[in-house]
Amino acid sequence: MTLVSAPLELSATQRNLLDLIRNHGTVTRAELSRLSGLTPGAITQQCRELIFTGLIIEGEPVHDGKRGQPSLPLRLNPGGACSVGVSFSPGFIDIAVVDLSGKPLIQVSEKHTENREIAHTVNQVIQMVAGALKKKRLSNSRILGIGYAVPGFLKKDGRKRQTVAWLDTWREVDLQAVFAAALPYPTWVENIVNASVIAEYYSGNHSNISDLVLIDLGYGIAAGIIADNKLLSGGFSNAGELGMSFPLELPRPSYKDLLITLEKAGLDPDELDGLAGSGNKVIECWIARVSEQLEPIIFSCIQWLDPEVITLGGAMPKKIVGRLVKELKLRVSGRLEPLRPSAQIEASAFSKEGASRGAAMLPLYYTLNIKK
Repeated sequence: MTLVSAPLELSATQRNLLDLIRNHGTVTRAELSRLSGLTPGAITQQCRELIFTGLIIEGEPVHDGKRGQPSLPLRLNPGGACSVGVSFSPGFIDIAVVDLSGKPLIQVSEKHTENREIAHTVNQVIQMVAGALKKKRLSNSRILGIGYAVPGFLKKDGRKRQTVAWLDTWREVDLQAVFAAALPYPTWVENIVNASVIAEYYSGNHSNISDLVLIDLGYGIAAGIIADNKLLSGGFSNAGELGMSFPLELPRPSYKDLLITLEKAGLDPDELDGLAGSGNKVIECWIARVSEQLEPIIFSCIQWLDPEVITLGGAMPKKIVGRLVKELKLRVSGRLEPLRPSAQIEASAFSKEGASRGAAMLPLYYTLNIKK
């Protein structure tokens, strides 16, 4: 199958209007004029172009009780475009395709041989993407781009990543260049937690939130940060490397650490959901220890970033995340001044699928978001 790219060129004004429409769900031209500060004439012209390109559509007429023609609310056209995301987890490649509204269209996973030459991985990704698009009859659709979520921080050269041990054959590879050459789409490469926080930001659960932090408790520990509606990457694009606070040879607040703990105790990870609320001594001790480790991280986050929401997520099972959220809420609320507004601590909307979903959201974020 031959995959083709359909580049999308948008002005800053059009990206701003699309972002406003996305945030509000449906909005009239008059409301867009008020929200954007543009004149009604400019709104009419810009919206006409966006309708023509298929990115927005008009809804049913709304009668507001005033004289004249009823208003026609505008909303994103989910079928106007889609984007693809690829993420890498131990032993697997995960791929997601989302529509223009961020709704998932398909999510597939395949086993992946660790530490092989990247050319083999690229060929597997090409086949998986082509298969997913064909299955959903999207091969001829407008593809905004493809995002990759890779575990590992950027090195000093700003191009290569210090990937995790099971991908160490990639450490001397310019992943942006290799992935961009693989498929005919605009390409973005981010670390896993930055992709995951983009998924959280676009989940629909935080429509009025501009400052959000996701703490990923997966096979490591890291944070993704949205500040003033923008992904905060830092001066070297490595913001949120929380693992630096927890030496690898010591117990860490991560899913990998939980699996090690269960193995040492002779407990089956497949029974974790049942163990989470059973009062099991091993689980309870682990929850207490990890809560103590995360408490100063949460406070540092509040002190430095002042987010509205802090979410816990990653590959950690949701029942364990729920227990940690409950414990951390108690610990944090007991130390804050009663009159001080502070972040809500919540469980993420996603588990391990957040990375591929977020990777698929990267093209939407970088193409449509005026605040990037």
